[in-house]
Amino acid sequence: MAEDVIYAMPNMMTKARYTQGEREERIVDIYANLESLRDPHQDSVGTEESSKSLGTGRSQRPDAVSPPRCPIRAVVVLLGLLSVVLLAGLLGLAVKYKTDMEKTVMEKNVSMDRDMEQLLLTLKNLTEQRDALLCKQECPDGWVKFGCKCYMISIKWQSWNKSREFCVSHRADLVVVDSKEEMDFISRYGTFFWLGATDAASEGLWRWVDGTVLLLDDPSWSGGEPQGGEDKNCLKIIKKQKQYNWTDESCDTITLGLCELNFIK
Repeated sequence: MAEDVIYAMPNMMTKARYTQGEREERIVDIYANLESLRDPHQDSVGTEESSKSLGTGRSQRPDAVSPPRCPIRAVVVLLGLLSVVLLAGLLGLAVKYKTDMEKTVMEKNVSMDRDMEQLLLTLKNLTEQRDALLCKQECPDGWVKFGCKCYMISIKWQSWNKSREFCVSHRADLVVVDSKEEMDFISRYGTFFWLGATDAASEGLWRWVDGTVLLLDDPSWSGGEPQGGEDKNCLKIIKKQKQYNWTDESCDTITLGLCELNFIK
């Protein structure tokens, strides 16, 4: 009986689960029916509107600001202007440098000229002092002093070359006439004697024995002298009409010679 009662009683848990399962199935069916009842066109429209709104949102977003780009022509012009400015600056510096250098060189030249003048003046003063001291020397025995020179006439009549050898043997040479005063002084020694000049090395070019040039227009030449010619290459003093003058003579002519001892040479 008990078993029959048990079997006869309904299983409440099973029924409850069944009822819950049925409920769940019905809920699922309701959602499915609702989904099927939804208008598919509306869904597509909604989707398109969403897409459009999304796209519109993206299209309405401001683009990123790009940095301004200088045109190539403007850059070229700017570079050209900079080149011109730099070139002008370099030219200006070059001109300034040249001007400064010329000014510096000019100042140095002026300073050098001033120093040179001072040196020449000092040298002249020293030379004069030296000459004054040398001119105080006394002439050797048998010599006659005039200015800073001593004179002696040779004791033999000889050719020009032999007369010069005689003078050199006495640490002197044939006389070199430096001035009219000296010419007047040596005229006291007589009418004819050798002087220290010749053109034997170069015809027509007369030189004293100290190397200085004897000018052909010197007033001491006798009229029409020198006559020139290969046989007249030595200088001799002669007396014409109470005046002493020079003439060219053959170097082999026999006459006296006048020696000169110069202290300052």
